[in-house]
Amino acid sequence: MARLAGLKDVHFLLAPNEVNGPAYSYAPKAIVVSPSALKLEPCHLSFIIGHEMGHIAQRHFDEDVLAISVLSGKPENWTHSGDEAMHLLEDNFGLAIRMSELWQQQEQEADWVGALLAAQACHCSIEDSALSYLRVDERYGGGVGAAHDTSLNRLHFLQTFAESARRLAMQVSYSGN
Repeated sequence: MARLAGLKDVHFLLAPNEVNGPAYSYAPKAIVVSPSALKLEPCHLSFIIGHEMGHIAQRHFDEDVLAISVLSGKPENWTHSGDEAMHLLEDNFGLAIRMSELWQQQEQEADWVGALLAAQACHCSIEDSALSYLRVDERYGGGVGAAHDTSLNRLHFLQTFAESARRLAMQVSYSGN
C-alpha cells in the first residue's frame, strides 16, 4: 500500500489503548494502530491503513501547519515545528472552527484514497472496505470543529464513487496488474 501511495519508510506503531480511535497518523511518516484495529476484518483494516496513508501522502500535516499559521496571523516561516503550530489550537476554539472545513475536506480525501488503496493493494471492494467499515457505527463523528464527519455523511460521499472504483478495479484486473 505504501508503494502505491508513493511513500517510502512508513513506520507502524502499536497504540497502548483505543483512546485515539482505531488508527491515526503523524508527520512525517508514522501510523499508529490500536489493538482493536488489528482484530478488524482485513478489508476494514486495509481501508483504515489506506486512509492514514492518504493523510501522509497528501501532506495534510504540512497543509495544517500553513493554514494554522495564516489564520493565526503569524509571519511566513515563523516556525519549523508542526507541533508548535498545532499548539496554537489549544484553547482557541475560534481557530479550530476555522480549521474544521479544511479538516473535513482532508478526511474526505483520505477516505477516498484509503478506499482506492484497499481496492488496489488488497483487492477489497469499496463496499467491503470503506462502506462496510463506516456502516458499523453510523453515529461516529465529532463535535464542532472535529475532522470526522458522521459516518453516515462519509458513506454518502464515498457511495458516489463506488461505480468509478468498480470500473477502475475491472481495468486493473483486465490489464493483469
